[in-house]
Amino acid sequence: MFLPKEITAEEFLAFADRHPDKRFDFVDGEMVEVSPKPLHGRKQVIFAAALETYTQQHPIGVVYTEVLHVLNGEKFIPDVCINEASDADYLTTPPLFVVEIRSDTQSREAQRRKARAYIRQGVKMVVLVLPGESVEIYRPGRETLVLSADDVLDGDDVLPGFKLALKAVLS
Repeated sequence: MFLPKEITAEEFLAFADRHPDKRFDFVDGEMVEVSPKPLHGRKQVIFAAALETYTQQHPIGVVYTEVLHVLNGEKFIPDVCINEASDADYLTTPPLFVVEIRSDTQSREAQRRKARAYIRQGVKMVVLVLPGESVEIYRPGRETLVLSADDVLDGDDVLPGFKLALKAVLS
């Protein structure tokens, strides 16, 4: 399938509507077709459910999955995020919290570059899930924290009181 390299948000949404059987993401600024497996979707649901429960108790934003964000001209489609409520076609404010789950079609380094790009755009915490391996936590001005299946993700000052055991996410 031909994928245009440069595309506006509106063109992307129209393109995605014409290909409802496909899934797309942005890697290093270029739109790519991704092929997540059921395991990817399951991990996405675990995060979305935990974050939805958290935001119901702490109304800091709304949980979204796979919603286009255009941040200072850069396009992102986080697997899961918390951002302000909106009925717009896409969001232009940086999420507070982002989860990216690496698919087989995405390289570790491309996903790490994306996590750092989110931080540059104002995201307060990025959780990068490398299935079967580890979870990397990115925060502005901090070293990357690497967690294992035996660890618990702590929302720290971004999501005070949020905790998620990583065993289900990494197994």
